[in-house]
Amino acid sequence: MKQSVLVSVDTEGPAGDNPIDTLIYGKTSAKKEYGIQFLMRLFERYSIRGLFFVDIAEAWDYGKNEIIKVLKTIDENGHDVGVHLHPDHMADKYRRYLWQYNYREQYEMISACTDFYEKALHCHPISFRAGRYSANNDTIDILSKLDYKFEMSSFYGNRYCRIDPPLSYNKMVRINDTKLIEVPVTSFKSFSSPFYSRFDKIDCSMDIHEFDRVMKRICLSDQVDVVSLFVHSFSVLNWRRDPNNPKLDKRLEQRLIDQIEWISNSQNMEFITESELNNILLTDIGKDNILDVSDGLLPYWFFVKRALSVIKARIIRNV
Repeated sequence: MKQSVLVSVDTEGPAGDNPIDTLIYGKTSAKKEYGIQFLMRLFERYSIRGLFFVDIAEAWDYGKNEIIKVLKTIDENGHDVGVHLHPDHMADKYRRYLWQYNYREQYEMISACTDFYEKALHCHPISFRAGRYSANNDTIDILSKLDYKFEMSSFYGNRYCRIDPPLSYNKMVRINDTKLIEVPVTSFKSFSSPFYSRFDKIDCSMDIHEFDRVMKRICLSDQVDVVSLFVHSFSVLNWRRDPNNPKLDKRLEQRLIDQIEWISNSQNMEFITESELNNILLTDIGKDNILDVSDGLLPYWFFVKRALSVIKARIIRNV
């Protein structure tokens, strides 16, 4: 049986004067687009149906008609649409994480985004991902009551995810006795020392050599049933220094293409869609394990490269 890979795209505009144009559609000063339309064309070349998590909360910040257009653009191009929610766009800009809101506040926000989705696309959303992975146990209960099917915020080892205890490490599980299924972010221990350990996710920004190493390890293990390949609407753009004037970063573009081709050419992997998650056999969380690729010397090199990248991004713009 081949390893399943789901491509998900967090579709959002975190900065700038017109972030929908620049960071969702990816419009550049060269009059070209490298956002969602570019990604959809790229995916279609490889017969990939992406799952685009649209930050619907941005409708309260940037305009409802603008977000409706984003939703319809994705839907009309034959890709799937999930609900994403960064609460600071529709509530308190100083509270960026869902777990900073009480049950009632979370319920009102998630309900409002769900209703918005339904009115725009005339169907009920089935997949949800909290902005910055910031779901907690209240979020899970609310999603179950609102008849979601897939929850995709759980990121083992990430400090911003407050689901406690963890629902899963890397396998899909049914949450308690509900209809809600957790499809976790694919998490791996990337670095370990006596003083510090780090967990990361499968992301299109990964060094291709680290990507190769982790994906090969996944293929040899039974620790992951669905690999979640993380993409953002602005993933191939250089935007942090000047979000009002993003530019295509050819290095990032090629990295994403290389990763997609790596999976496409693998005899052990295949791309699946949101609906095909229904075909995955659910597991017992007790049989799940942490994916640990921190052995050897290479993780030290990847750790230094990642640390430098994170420091640079935070110096330029902390989002």
